[in-house]
Amino acid sequence: MVHWNHEQWGRKSGRTLQNSADWFRQIMRNPSEDCMVMISGDKVIGMASLVDHDLESRQDLRHWLASVYVVPEQRGNGVAGGLVAAVEREAALRGIPLLHLYTENADALYEKLGWSVSEHFMLDEDRFTLMIKDPAD
Repeated sequence: MVHWNHEQWGRKSGRTLQNSADWFRQIMRNPSEDCMVMISGDKVIGMASLVDHDLESRQDLRHWLASVYVVPEQRGNGVAGGLVAAVEREAALRGIPLLHLYTENADALYEKLGWSVSEHFMLDEDRFTLMIKDPAD
């Protein structure tokens, strides 16, 4: 999972593999954060995280769906939707009133899952979409 996170997001943002490993260790130590995995047979096929903060420039926003990743051969099979739903259920159980996420190119997926666009912003010359959802909905 650390490798997935690093290859998908860490390398582009200048983080080392060790930085990505440290990020996961922090999630495991923090009782308000969690990482969900989906397993098929004996293989992990996807992950999604619930974290306090995921965007350095938006420390004013708390509770994020982060690091949604599905192995390429399982994409299009509902794995991402299942992982997102698991994080939403956990957030609802914790009484979290609003979840946030940001994405560069998966807005359509999240809109299908009931997320709403909050704003668009630029980060390192790339355009991103900030999305929100009440996890109890």
